[in-house]
Amino acid sequence: MELSARLAMNAELVPENSRVADIGCDHGYVSIYLAREKNCRCLAMDVNRGPLQAAGRNIRAAGLEDEIRCRLSDGLSALRPGEADTLLIAGMGGMLICKILSDHPDILSGIGTLVLQPQSDVREVRKTLHSLGYYIQRESCCMDHGKFYLAVRALCGREEIPYTGTEYEYGRVLLSERNPLYREYLISERKKLQQILCRLKSVRGESSMQHKTDGVLTRVAELEHKIEGIRDILAQSNTPQQATGHDLASRE
Repeated sequence: MELSARLAMNAELVPENSRVADIGCDHGYVSIYLAREKNCRCLAMDVNRGPLQAAGRNIRAAGLEDEIRCRLSDGLSALRPGEADTLLIAGMGGMLICKILSDHPDILSGIGTLVLQPQSDVREVRKTLHSLGYYIQRESCCMDHGKFYLAVRALCGREEIPYTGTEYEYGRVLLSERNPLYREYLISERKKLQQILCRLKSVRGESSMQHKTDGVLTRVAELEHKIEGIRDILAQSNTPQQATGHDLASRE
């Protein structure tokens, strides 16, 4: 089975021989790939019956009913403690991922590995991982149909070096690995922010500062701060590489 670049990136982060709960499995393609290629046993779970039924058909067609079970579930609600050692949650908004994780501490207590691919709010996902007692071991970046996607693999434990605000926003691991696609992503993000900032400043220039709302001025300051943060990250990528976090002790 040939996965899209985004799905392949997510699957690559899942450890071999894992017991995986694929939350929001959609049509089950990643679960099928993991069972075939990485010897994983999977629970394909989705909140919607339609995609789950489609996943069931695909799993049966692949002859993998013994390796993959389907289960209707809103987030982790139907997952029992001890059934999985790895969670895969991909293709959802970051705030929804944070809620799914935070709502089920009893389930998380037995989960050693989290593979997450948020569509938005990656900063909040990183912060939530740390608050729940996980550290970010790996990050991946890909482009799929002209859009950048980021994913993380987190393990139980604490970051040895606390994250800065900018690192929560834009990450740390891909920077330390000198990932060229990640640089393209950062440059793209900076360009978007600069375009928004330019429009805001253009509107601001049409009237005096006194007539601008506090909200506009606050937004301008936020954009300038983010652009400066990306500039600093890109500058760091040109300096000698340093070990960060769990590089020496915990990387596979």
